[in-house]
Amino acid sequence: MRRIGGWLLGGGLGLILMGIAVGSLNGWERRALAQAQVTATPRPDGSIVHTVEEGDTLFGLALLYGTTVEEIKALNGLGSDLLIVGQELLIRPPQSGAASPTPTPAPASQQPGALCTGAFEDRNGNEMKEDGEPWIAGISIDLIDGHGWKTTLISGAGQPVCARDLAPGYYVLAVESPAGYQPSGPTRRDIWLPRNAEATLLFGFQLRAASATPTPSPTAAPVTSAGVDYSQIGEGLLLGAGFLALLLIGGVVGYWMGQQRARAR
Repeated sequence: MRRIGGWLLGGGLGLILMGIAVGSLNGWERRALAQAQVTATPRPDGSIVHTVEEGDTLFGLALLYGTTVEEIKALNGLGSDLLIVGQELLIRPPQSGAASPTPTPAPASQQPGALCTGAFEDRNGNEMKEDGEPWIAGISIDLIDGHGWKTTLISGAGQPVCARDLAPGYYVLAVESPAGYQPSGPTRRDIWLPRNAEATLLFGFQLRAASATPTPSPTAAPVTSAGVDYSQIGEGLLLGAGFLALLLIGGVVGYWMGQQRARAR
């Protein structure tokens, strides 16, 4: 009886110890699997490389990646089961059909900009250069940037004139009306010039209307006959009539005053 009880007690203790060992092994393997998943991302060529963490074993890695211990050892040239923390293990070799990474496109070349201008005869006054409206050559057009730099462009007879190799920024074009013309639109234009751009701003002008000169009215010449100037004779007669009128008035006044004196006596 004592022997049987000892066997039963020993067997029970063995089963308990075996269960503890198996449970520890399962928990340890689960921890190893959880750690391995962090570094199991395939590379662009399709290969899988695992970085060894503390607690990793070849057996646990083989279970995780669905391979065998022998295959892992063969791929990495291992002669033992010893692993070192931080060691990189090739789990799956590069795949021939893996997609190649898409190359990053090179940035487009950055080129300076250009600003073109000119002057034309805006016959219909719509501020737009149209067929049949001639260019006006020889007009000075000032180009000024936001930093105060200034240059002068001279308008051409057949096409706009351009200033090139301009840095991106704010620019002003200004012009004065040529002789005999008046502007059909603004004589100052502002523009923001981006990189890799070419902009054109034209100035329209119209011919000034000629001012009408009044025609003087002809003066009638005096009528003469046989060399006698009747205008001077008429002036003499008027003067004589006026003198006689004054004498008549004076006589009437004198007669009236004499009558008043005689009555008073």
